[in-house]
Amino acid sequence: MEKGSKKKGRAALLINFSSVISLIVVFEILKSTNQNALLVILLLAFLAIAISSFIYAFIQTGSFKFVHTKSEKMDERETQLVGKALRYSYSFFTIVVLVIIYVYALAENGPIDVVIAAGMLYFAHTLPAAILTWWGKTN
Repeated sequence: MEKGSKKKGRAALLINFSSVISLIVVFEILKSTNQNALLVILLLAFLAIAISSFIYAFIQTGSFKFVHTKSEKMDERETQLVGKALRYSYSFFTIVVLVIIYVYALAENGPIDVVIAAGMLYFAHTLPAAILTWWGKTN
């Protein structure tokens, strides 16, 4: 990945994860308040931003496909690179999930909402590809 496209990939990652987090926050606010039209518009805007930034950050960089390639089709260097990305991503993911669980427990907010769980699932599924995009090591 070239220097300019590496910066674009990183920017797309930041936009993507920020929009997904914003989507979850707006949904939580919307859930606790009356159906405000502005919040629904914000929800749809963040969803559109999340989808478009996903396409650039993961599809166009090739990182999503690269991480999901069968190991038999990779050479030794690619297998090690994906293994390293998986190791880093799931270590980071574990820390993030534990922090979220502890914050919910300490704040006594009740069980984790399905939207937050879906956000964590999205984060877990895309994080290895995000690390490869951040490193600029995509095919």
